Amino acid sequence: MAKTLVVNFYDQLNLDFENNKGVVQRVTNVSGKHQRNKIAGYVTKLMRQIKEGKIQTLESLE
Repeated sequence: MAKTLVVNFYDQLNLDFENNKGVVQRVTNVSGKHQRNKIAGYVTKLMRQIKEGKIQTLESLE
């Protein structure tokens, strides 16, 4: 789910966990706080990898 979010909502996401947590809450129907935070944490990790050049294209996430 996190990879799909990065591909579809890349322009709304960044390296800030709190921002990504809000985006996950807005665009998904995840009900649990623990699950939302795990997804937001992985999204933040993916965004950091994109910034560092470890992930070259968003298509490679699909």
